[in-house]
Amino acid sequence: MYEFLAAASQLLFKDANVLLTLREWFLSQASNILLALIIFVIGRYIIHWIKAFAVRVMSRAHYDSAAMSFMTQIINYVLLVGLLLICFNQIGVPTTSFVAAFGAFGLGIGLALQNNMSNLASGLLILIFKPFRAGHVIQVGDIVGSVTSIQFMYTIITTKDKKRVYIPNSILTSQSVTNYSYMKERMIPFVFDIGYNNNHHEAIKVLKDVFARDKRILNAKYMEIGISEFGENSVRISAFAEVKTHQFIDVQYSIMSDVKDAFDKHGIDIPYPQRVVYVQNVDTSTGERKETKKKATATNVEL
Repeated sequence: MYEFLAAASQLLFKDANVLLTLREWFLSQASNILLALIIFVIGRYIIHWIKAFAVRVMSRAHYDSAAMSFMTQIINYVLLVGLLLICFNQIGVPTTSFVAAFGAFGLGIGLALQNNMSNLASGLLILIFKPFRAGHVIQVGDIVGSVTSIQFMYTIITTKDKKRVYIPNSILTSQSVTNYSYMKERMIPFVFDIGYNNNHHEAIKVLKDVFARDKRILNAKYMEIGISEFGENSVRISAFAEVKTHQFIDVQYSIMSDVKDAFDKHGIDIPYPQRVVYVQNVDTSTGERKETKKKATATNVEL
């Protein structure tokens, strides 16, 4: 056996003592190696139990599934690295050099991937503090859409016209984000224009009747409604209808259609923009200009 190891060591390493030295080290550390293996097996069971416990805690706290997956992966890798260092230390391998090497490696990776590390940290903050979850409708800048998934680096949003938008997580933690799905109820801010020659009391009564007929309006009896502005071409009436969040769009479209029908039925005008046009006629014989005031509208011109 001794001659075989010497020949194999000479063939592989050009030194007859390498495998023999390893054999002597293995025999001297056999008990420590066995103990390290036992520690590793037991440690794996403990890590599995810790992960399962963390999942139960996060489930009771109603964490998002993406958050639970993210956190359990971090717990698994951190504990596994710690377990390996314990096992290496048990068999006599110095772990201080490993820690120093990991630290230097992590520093280099962190400097090279500053933006990505920022996105990763921001994604962790989003999953912990939950300003929004998968399925919520949010607005970031000019982008409005439903959150499809929250990933390590990006949050994926699907817009109404079926576009997938990948937003870096660092942007979501550094800019204002509007969450339209967080509350169970929402207010629909309606603005209706009527002509100055219409009776605004009658118009408001018609609007109240329209809102009262729709059972999806939660605050029909005490709704805030009234004249909010005297515009250039119209009197503006504002109303704030409270509805269930998931019914927001349906109610908005339905009310707008019902109000148009009601205004037509009661002869209430919805004015369109008007302009005043001055047409100048020049007398070619005298050179005098004759100015005539004419009224023009967006759809009709009187000359």
